[in-house]
Amino acid sequence: MQSLVFAPSHITGFFEVVDHPDPLIKGSRGAGVTLDQGVLTQVDVSEGNGEIIIKNNGKPISPKYPLDTSVSYRTLDLLRKQTGTIEWNNIQITIHHQTQVPVESGFGVSAGYALGTAIGLSKLLKLPLTFNQAASIAHHAEVDLKTGLGDVIAALFGGFPIRVEPGAPGIGRVDKILNGDVNNSNDDLFVISKSLGNIETASVLQDPALTHKINGVARHMLQKLLSNPKITNFMDISLKFALETGLIDPEIMEIVDVMKDETLGASMAMLGKTAFAISETPDSSVEGVMVARVDNCGCRF
Repeated sequence: MQSLVFAPSHITGFFEVVDHPDPLIKGSRGAGVTLDQGVLTQVDVSEGNGEIIIKNNGKPISPKYPLDTSVSYRTLDLLRKQTGTIEWNNIQITIHHQTQVPVESGFGVSAGYALGTAIGLSKLLKLPLTFNQAASIAHHAEVDLKTGLGDVIAALFGGFPIRVEPGAPGIGRVDKILNGDVNNSNDDLFVISKSLGNIETASVLQDPALTHKINGVARHMLQKLLSNPKITNFMDISLKFALETGLIDPEIMEIVDVMKDETLGASMAMLGKTAFAISETPDSSVEGVMVARVDNCGCRF
């Protein structure tokens, strides 16, 4: 048996951390954009003895990560706990993630791993879960490991998702920018990005002083976007957030300065050492950029 799930990558422009003891309610408010490049997950199930094999781009998951801190393994563990009727010890599960974007660079890759695992296995094994219930397990895994707070629910919606209220799919509330203020439809827009390195999301989310500062800056930004839901406004707010939080470094700022003069706006991907811009054309004077289209469909089989 085999299933194939595509989870679009998601770049956050700005965000506010919302803490809660329940991982399904914990999350973030903010806004971002989804790309037509992300994580493609193939799940295979056969008779076996409970063995689990997880690979990324053909290579076994990195041995530097113990099983309990891998988001794919954590998602599997949560699925097993919630669906005890499955004879898990009588099957072999093989998960192949194909990652099309840089890892730990602000593209929400861990959410793609979790979604591909949760939704792919739920459908393949006919688990008693709805689409949102399966995706909420992916959100739970992300929150547990502090690899993300809002990428899962954003990747489900596609387009330019606005996370109005925090939480897992089925609990959080999401809207999206409908048309923007450009001549092209959202389907014809491009996301141009340039990554210079990694930022481990958990290192930021585990810093109370930094999250307090982030929340102080972000507090009124969501309402400013909702009162003027346009793409250029989203990008302006995102850059203001990057600057006022101090998360953007000079090297990324240099690229952003070039990109924003050629596009509808540019900023830093949260959280990653990546500059990104929304553009009506795929052209850029910055060398070595990645060009993707906006994905308006969201996570899908």
